[in-house]
This record gives sequence, structure tokens and C-alpha cells, in this order.
Amino acid sequence: MILRAVALITTIALVSPAQAGDAAARRIIGFAPDGGYFAFEQYTNIYEDDASFSEIFVIDTSNDRYAPGTPVKVLLRDEDGIEERSRADSADKVRPVLEQFKIGDAGTYVAGKPSMALDEVGIYQMDPAPLAKSLAFKLPDGRAAKLALADKPLGSAMCNGFGGTGTPGRAKAAGFRLTLEVAGTPPATLQDDKTLPNGRRCAAAYGIAETHLHQAPDGTITLAALVEYADNHEFHAGPNRRFIAVTKRIPKQ
Repeated sequence: MILRAVALITTIALVSPAQAGDAAARRIIGFAPDGGYFAFEQYTNIYEDDASFSEIFVIDTSNDRYAPGTPVKVLLRDEDGIEERSRADSADKVRPVLEQFKIGDAGTYVAGKPSMALDEVGIYQMDPAPLAKSLAFKLPDGRAAKLALADKPLGSAMCNGFGGTGTPGRAKAAGFRLTLEVAGTPPATLQDDKTLPNGRRCAAAYGIAETHLHQAPDGTITLAALVEYADNHEFHAGPNRRFIAVTKRIPKQ
């Protein structure tokens, strides 16, 4: 997704730098009935800090950009049940957008090979499996398709914690190129980073975690590829795991 700006809605701000090395989990919210929008949530407990966040993304699949007013992020700390509270608060804030576009159709799930379980909140320092660079599947209309991902070195960035606990340090940064091949059509480039948005300035490596497909009544297919990435921002003895979704409308045959 091109130069995504992160809209941050913080319920309670952290007053000290968060220690990281945490793996976010994801929840797929679904598609609009015509496939025009796709939404998902990522959430986690922040490593070595009594804090939790939930971030909900709503993507306009016609241009692969965020819907107005999103993403929504809620960050809480030092409260009982902060994971449940942060997730409930973000759900409340994004509900008008989900209702506006009638988002909730689960679509068809295509399992990938994520580096660790996608619904697991934990520490992302435990020798995760290699990040997957390809995923083959069939579209709802039967056509064979394949996603391929390649990391792209994009210089370096100052990342908090990379120089030691609470200390900035310079780390290598990377974007990615994601392509889609559908039988009978030329390969299509879904994303090709030339620079990194601020929210991914410390991203270091990427993998295809899973894919979700939706077929509208008129036959148009919408693809939402969930990409996991290792993020050196707030590094603590290892990177964090975060997610980004890349979407594509695929015309019917």
C-alpha cells in the first residue's frame, strides 16, 4: 500500500518508550458485499510494558488506500484487562465505518505459512520460521493464481532500542515487491516500495502470511493478501511482528 499514513487515535499515551520484541496477532473482519472494502485488526501486548494496543485497518480495494478516518488505533496501559479494553475501544471507534460499508463478509480463506500462529500474541524472539515468499492458490472461479514477494533493501533508519534498551540505533530497512500471477493474464505488480512510510521506516523483512478472497455477485474477485513483517522499531533483543494488507480487484473472466 503506497505511502500509508498512520492515523493514530490514542486513548492513553505511553509516557516512556515501550520495550518491544512482541508479535501482534490478527483478526480478519471481512469484506463489503461488493468487495469494495476490506478490514482487519492487529493487536498485541507490548513487550516488557504493561500496555496493549489494537489497530483496525479499513482499505478501499479500488485504490488500495485506507478509508477516511482509518486506521484506528487504541493504546492503553496500566489498567486491568487492557487487552480486552483496547480491542473493545477500537471496535467501538471503527463501528460507524464498518456499518457504512456493510463490512463483515468473511470471504474465502487461503492458508499460508506464517512465521508463527496468526492468532497468537507472544514474544517474537523465538526463532520464528522463515518468512514465506510465495503462495499458490485457486481463485473462486477456478483460475490458478500465485503471489510472489521479494524484499527490497531501502537504506537504513534510526530505530529505538536497536542501540540497546531505550537507545536509538541505525538498522537496515527494507520494503517489498508483491506480484500476482493469474492463469491466462500477464503478471501484475500489487506493490513495489520505492520509499517507506514513517510507520514502516524500521521494517526489515516481509513474508506472505495468508490471503483472503471475495467474489461479488457480478463475478468480480477481490484479493486481500496479509503480509507479516519484522519491525525493528522499539527493538528489544529481536524485532516485532506487524501486518500490512495489500488488496487487488480482479475482473471476472
